[in-house]
Parts: sequence; structure tokens; C-alpha cells
Amino acid sequence: MKMTKEHYATMQQAINAVLNKYNDNDKLVHEYESGQFARSDKVKDLQKRFCFDLLYGAGLNNFVTDSLYPYLNDDHIYTALRSICPKVTRLY
Repeated sequence: MKMTKEHYATMQQAINAVLNKYNDNDKLVHEYESGQFARSDKVKDLQKRFCFDLLYGAGLNNFVTDSLYPYLNDDHIYTALRSICPKVTRLY
């Protein structure tokens, strides 16, 4: 992984805070798996959508643009997100 350990830890901490708040009993995971989110019918890669929605929901937009994009691209960020975020599988 090309991301620094410090940046990974920052992302992990912020995303875990969102998961602790909104994913009680896997509620958030179930909503994504069953398509209960905006424009779910247009999503081709559910895992990628879930990961980047969590990144956005964690309020990390400025962190990504200021700290990560200078040396990473979306593929590198997604690699880190896949290891942080829960796995989701489409049920619909």
C-alpha cells in the first residue's frame, strides 16, 4: 500500500467513528446491501460506492484533497478503504 501509516490511521479512525455511530447491528451495511440509499439502481460497484460514501460521511474531503491526492490516486485510496470498511454484497 502506498499510503503512509499516519494517513491510513487518520482515515481508519474517522471511518470507524462513523461506523460506530451509524452501523449498529450492521444497519448501514444492510441498507447498502438491500439498495436503501440514493441512486442505488445506478451503482455498478457496490463496495466502491460504500467505501467512498463512508469516506465522504467521515468528513475527510479536505484531508483527501490536501494530504492524499498530492501523492495518491483513487485506486490507492480505494485499496486502503477496502481494508478499513466492512464488506458489502448486493442483495437486490
